[in-house]
Amino acid sequence: MKIVQVSPELRASESFGQLRRGWPEIVFHDEISNANWGRLYEERPEFQFALVDGERVLAEGNSAPVAGMPATWREALRDGFDRPEPDRLCALAILIDPDAQGRGLSRLMLEHMRGLAAVRGWNLVAPVRPTLKHRYPLTLIERYVEWRREDGQLFDPWLRSHERLGAELVGIAPGSLVSEGTVEQFEAWCGLAFPESGSYVVDGALVPVEIDREADRGVYSEPNVWMRHPA
Repeated sequence: MKIVQVSPELRASESFGQLRRGWPEIVFHDEISNANWGRLYEERPEFQFALVDGERVLAEGNSAPVAGMPATWREALRDGFDRPEPDRLCALAILIDPDAQGRGLSRLMLEHMRGLAAVRGWNLVAPVRPTLKHRYPLTLIERYVEWRREDGQLFDPWLRSHERLGAELVGIAPGSLVSEGTVEQFEAWCGLAFPESGSYVVDGALVPVEIDREADRGVYSEPNVWMRHPA
Protein backbone atom coordinates (compact mmCIF):
# COMPACT_ATOMS: atom_id res chain seq x y z
CA MET A 1 0.00 0.00 0.00
CA LYS A 2 1.14 3.55 -0.67
CA ILE A 3 -0.27 7.08 -0.54
CA VAL A 4 -0.25 9.00 -3.82
CA GLN A 5 -1.53 12.34 -5.06
CA VAL A 6 -4.87 12.02 -6.82
CA SER A 7 -4.30 12.20 -10.57
CA PRO A 8 -6.91 12.61 -13.34
CA GLU A 9 -6.31 8.98 -14.31
CA LEU A 10 -6.92 7.82 -10.74
CA ARG A 11 -10.14 9.85 -10.50
CA ALA A 12 -11.40 8.20 -13.70
CA SER A 13 -10.80 4.67 -12.42
CA GLU A 14 -13.70 2.42 -11.46
CA SER A 15 -12.10 1.66 -8.10
CA PHE A 16 -11.97 5.36 -7.23
CA GLY A 17 -15.67 5.73 -7.99
CA GLN A 18 -16.53 2.90 -5.62
CA LEU A 19 -15.44 4.96 -2.61
CA ARG A 20 -18.73 6.88 -2.67
CA ARG A 21 -20.48 3.74 -1.43
CA GLY A 22 -19.22 4.56 2.03
CA TRP A 23 -21.48 7.61 2.41
CA PRO A 24 -25.26 8.01 2.02
CA GLU A 25 -26.49 9.53 -1.25
CA ILE A 26 -28.07 12.49 0.51
CA VAL A 27 -24.68 14.08 1.34
CA PHE A 28 -23.71 14.40 -2.32
CA HIS A 29 -26.23 17.14 -3.12
CA ASP A 30 -24.85 20.19 -1.35
CA GLU A 31 -24.87 22.98 -3.96
CA ILE A 32 -21.71 24.68 -2.70
CA SER A 33 -19.85 21.38 -2.53
CA ASN A 34 -20.84 20.38 -6.05
CA ALA A 35 -19.86 23.80 -7.42
CA ASN A 36 -16.40 23.73 -5.87
CA TRP A 37 -15.33 20.11 -5.37
CA GLY A 38 -13.63 19.81 -8.77
CA ARG A 39 -11.53 22.86 -7.98
CA LEU A 40 -9.75 20.91 -5.24
CA TYR A 41 -8.06 18.67 -7.81
CA GLU A 42 -7.35 21.54 -10.19
CA GLU A 43 -6.24 24.31 -7.81
CA ARG A 44 -5.12 22.45 -4.66
CA PRO A 45 -3.89 19.08 -6.01
CA GLU A 46 -1.12 18.70 -3.43
CA PHE A 47 -3.74 18.34 -0.70
CA GLN A 48 -5.77 15.55 -2.38
CA PHE A 49 -4.38 12.06 -1.85
CA ALA A 50 -5.35 8.42 -2.08
CA LEU A 51 -4.26 5.14 -0.55
CA VAL A 52 -3.73 2.53 -3.25
CA ASP A 53 -2.92 -1.16 -3.22
CA GLY A 54 -1.83 -2.06 -6.73
CA GLU A 55 -4.63 -0.79 -8.97
CA ARG A 56 -7.20 -0.74 -6.18
CA VAL A 57 -8.03 2.53 -4.45
CA LEU A 58 -8.67 1.86 -0.77
CA ALA A 59 -9.22 5.42 0.47
CA GLU A 60 -9.16 9.08 -0.47
CA GLY A 61 -8.36 12.16 1.59
CA ASN A 62 -9.37 15.72 0.70
CA SER A 63 -8.25 18.93 2.35
CA ALA A 64 -7.71 22.59 1.54
CA PRO A 65 -5.67 25.44 3.03
CA VAL A 66 -7.76 28.21 4.59
CA ALA A 67 -7.16 31.51 6.33
CA GLY A 68 -8.88 31.80 9.68
CA MET A 69 -11.44 29.42 11.06
CA PRO A 70 -14.29 28.57 8.66
CA ALA A 71 -17.77 28.55 10.14
CA THR A 72 -18.75 25.32 8.41
CA TRP A 73 -17.49 22.61 6.05
CA ARG A 74 -19.25 24.19 3.08
CA GLU A 75 -17.79 27.62 3.87
CA ALA A 76 -14.30 26.13 3.79
CA LEU A 77 -15.07 24.89 0.29
CA ARG A 78 -16.62 28.17 -0.81
CA ASP A 79 -14.06 30.59 0.64
CA GLY A 80 -10.85 28.60 0.91
CA PHE A 81 -9.68 29.13 -2.66
CA ASP A 82 -9.62 32.91 -2.50
CA ARG A 83 -7.56 33.51 0.63
CA PRO A 84 -4.02 34.62 -0.37
CA GLU A 85 -2.27 33.74 2.89
CA PRO A 86 -3.62 30.50 4.40
CA ASP A 87 -2.67 29.74 7.98
CA ARG A 88 -4.19 26.28 8.54
CA LEU A 89 -5.32 23.17 6.69
CA CYS A 90 -8.99 22.21 6.72
CA ALA A 91 -9.94 18.55 6.42
CA LEU A 92 -12.82 18.06 3.99
CA ALA A 93 -13.28 14.31 3.65
CA ILE A 94 -11.75 10.92 4.22
CA LEU A 95 -13.51 8.18 2.28
CA ILE A 96 -12.73 4.52 2.91
CA ASP A 97 -13.80 1.68 0.62
CA PRO A 98 -16.54 -0.08 2.63
CA ASP A 99 -14.85 -3.42 1.90
CA ALA A 100 -11.63 -2.14 3.50
CA GLN A 101 -13.10 -0.67 6.67
CA GLY A 102 -11.98 -1.89 10.09
CA ARG A 103 -8.30 -1.97 9.11
CA GLY A 104 -7.21 1.33 10.65
CA LEU A 105 -7.08 3.10 7.29
CA SER A 106 -8.98 6.16 8.55
CA ARG A 107 -6.27 6.84 11.11
CA LEU A 108 -3.56 6.33 8.49
CA MET A 109 -5.24 8.86 6.20
CA LEU A 110 -5.76 11.32 9.07
CA GLU A 111 -2.11 11.06 10.08
CA HIS A 112 -1.05 11.82 6.50
CA MET A 113 -3.33 14.87 6.47
CA ARG A 114 -1.82 16.02 9.75
CA GLY A 115 1.58 15.67 8.13
CA LEU A 116 0.56 17.90 5.22
CA ALA A 117 -0.32 20.57 7.76
CA ALA A 118 2.72 20.01 9.98
CA VAL A 119 5.35 20.48 7.28
CA ARG A 120 3.87 23.92 6.67
CA GLY A 121 3.69 24.81 10.36
CA TRP A 122 -0.11 24.81 10.32
CA ASN A 123 -2.84 23.43 12.55
CA LEU A 124 -5.22 20.93 11.01
CA VAL A 125 -8.88 21.78 11.63
CA ALA A 126 -11.52 19.20 10.88
CA PRO A 127 -15.32 19.51 10.61
CA VAL A 128 -15.83 15.91 11.65
CA ARG A 129 -18.84 13.85 10.56
CA PRO A 130 -19.37 11.55 13.57
CA THR A 131 -19.40 7.91 12.50
CA LEU A 132 -22.27 6.69 14.69
CA LYS A 133 -24.43 9.80 14.87
CA HIS A 134 -26.75 8.36 12.18
CA ARG A 135 -27.86 5.77 14.75
CA TYR A 136 -29.07 8.58 17.03
CA PRO A 137 -30.65 11.08 14.60
CA LEU A 138 -33.03 12.52 17.19
CA THR A 139 -30.27 13.30 19.71
CA LEU A 140 -28.95 16.86 19.55
CA ILE A 141 -25.38 16.96 18.28
CA GLU A 142 -24.47 19.14 21.30
CA ARG A 143 -25.43 16.25 23.60
CA TYR A 144 -23.99 13.53 21.40
CA VAL A 145 -20.46 14.99 21.45
CA GLU A 146 -20.45 14.88 25.24
CA TRP A 147 -21.04 11.14 25.39
CA ARG A 148 -18.08 9.17 26.70
CA ARG A 149 -17.39 5.53 27.36
CA GLU A 150 -16.65 4.10 30.80
CA ASP A 151 -12.92 4.47 30.11
CA GLY A 152 -13.41 8.23 29.66
CA GLN A 153 -12.84 8.27 25.90
CA LEU A 154 -15.32 9.79 23.49
CA PHE A 155 -18.20 7.53 22.52
CA ASP A 156 -18.02 8.19 18.79
CA PRO A 157 -15.14 6.25 17.17
CA TRP A 158 -14.22 8.92 14.60
CA LEU A 159 -14.24 11.72 17.16
CA ARG A 160 -12.26 9.40 19.42
CA SER A 161 -9.63 8.84 16.70
CA HIS A 162 -9.11 12.58 16.40
CA GLU A 163 -8.89 13.03 20.17
CA ARG A 164 -6.36 10.19 20.50
CA LEU A 165 -4.10 12.06 18.07
CA GLY A 166 -4.21 15.14 20.26
CA ALA A 167 -7.12 17.06 18.74
CA GLU A 168 -9.43 19.15 20.88
CA LEU A 169 -13.13 19.61 20.32
CA VAL A 170 -13.73 23.30 19.67
CA GLY A 171 -17.38 23.54 18.73
CA ILE A 172 -20.35 22.52 16.63
CA ALA A 173 -20.79 23.51 12.98
CA PRO A 174 -24.57 23.58 12.40
CA GLY A 175 -25.60 23.52 8.76
CA SER A 176 -22.16 22.34 7.77
CA LEU A 177 -23.59 20.48 4.78
CA VAL A 178 -26.96 21.38 3.28
CA SER A 179 -28.76 19.36 0.60
CA GLU A 180 -31.91 20.88 -0.91
CA GLY A 181 -34.25 19.66 -3.62
CA THR A 182 -37.79 18.78 -4.60
CA VAL A 183 -39.76 16.14 -2.75
CA GLU A 184 -39.33 13.82 -5.73
CA GLN A 185 -35.57 14.28 -5.63
CA PHE A 186 -35.45 13.57 -1.91
CA GLU A 187 -37.51 10.43 -2.34
CA ALA A 188 -34.99 9.24 -4.93
CA TRP A 189 -31.96 10.15 -2.80
CA CYS A 190 -33.37 8.59 0.37
CA GLY A 191 -35.18 5.60 -1.11
CA LEU A 192 -38.32 6.56 0.83
CA ALA A 193 -41.76 7.97 0.13
CA PHE A 194 -42.66 11.20 1.93
CA PRO A 195 -46.49 11.25 1.85
CA GLU A 196 -46.87 14.38 4.01
CA SER A 197 -44.92 17.30 5.31
CA GLY A 198 -42.81 16.76 8.40
CA SER A 199 -39.53 15.43 9.76
CA TYR A 200 -38.29 12.03 8.63
CA VAL A 201 -35.53 9.78 9.93
CA VAL A 202 -33.51 8.61 6.94
CA ASP A 203 -30.96 5.82 6.80
CA GLY A 204 -27.43 7.24 7.04
CA ALA A 205 -28.53 10.80 7.87
CA LEU A 206 -27.26 12.37 11.09
CA VAL A 207 -30.43 14.39 11.66
CA PRO A 208 -33.97 14.16 10.27
CA VAL A 209 -34.84 15.33 6.78
CA GLU A 210 -37.41 18.14 6.63
CA ILE A 211 -40.13 17.82 3.97
CA ASP A 212 -42.57 20.55 2.91
CA ARG A 213 -44.95 19.09 0.35
CA GLU A 214 -46.85 22.36 -0.13
CA ALA A 215 -43.64 24.09 -1.20
CA ASP A 216 -42.40 20.91 -2.93
CA ARG A 217 -39.16 21.19 -1.03
CA GLY A 218 -36.90 19.00 1.04
CA VAL A 219 -33.95 20.11 3.19
CA TYR A 220 -31.22 18.14 4.91
CA SER A 221 -29.01 20.33 7.11
CA GLU A 222 -26.20 18.28 8.64
CA PRO A 223 -24.17 19.41 11.65
CA ASN A 224 -20.49 18.59 12.00
CA VAL A 225 -18.08 18.80 14.93
CA TRP A 226 -15.05 21.07 14.75
CA MET A 227 -11.83 19.53 16.05
CA ARG A 228 -8.42 21.20 16.01
CA HIS A 229 -5.10 19.35 15.81
CA PRO A 230 -1.98 21.10 17.11
CA ALA A 231 0.67 22.23 14.64
